[in-house]
Amino acid sequence: MIEKIRELLFRVFKKESFSGKLIDKFFTKEIITYLFFGVVTTVVNLGTFYIFKKLFISIGWDGFFNILLEKAGLVNALRFFGEGTDYLDANLIAWVTAVIFAFVTNKLWVFDSKSWKPSVAGKEFTGFIGARLFSFAVETVMMFVMITLLSWHDLIAKTIVGIVVVIINYVFSKLIIFKEK
Repeated sequence: MIEKIRELLFRVFKKESFSGKLIDKFFTKEIITYLFFGVVTTVVNLGTFYIFKKLFISIGWDGFFNILLEKAGLVNALRFFGEGTDYLDANLIAWVTAVIFAFVTNKLWVFDSKSWKPSVAGKEFTGFIGARLFSFAVETVMMFVMITLLSWHDLIAKTIVGIVVVIINYVFSKLIIFKEK
């Protein structure tokens, strides 16, 4: 399938041309499968986020962060968040779901790391989680700024943030986690 896509592109752009060389360099099996599973992971993330956001709204959940502020006696700080921080809770659940899905797909189909020996898979999973925690922190801060401070629609913010996160995650996966030995 990937070779068919490359062949089609080389029919349009001569392989020797500048465009053909870029296609040859950037339309590899690894990048195409990463982008494909990145899109699927993003759909899993967005779908999970949407479902839990709607669930939290339906049960009247304001969010864990609001509960912490309330228990700490910082009721005035709650006004800052307006309708609540339920979106941060939905984002955490979506993140966990997407990370598990992404680890399996990246390991098996993107970076062709087939070993499930505890020493290999454990090291990969630890690195994967570490990198994803970093990108999750970036995602959470960006969502807080876009939704709470800038009043953007939550799904628009989540989509834009998702693009940034896919790039960050590819760099970590390629250069650190699943690097060729």
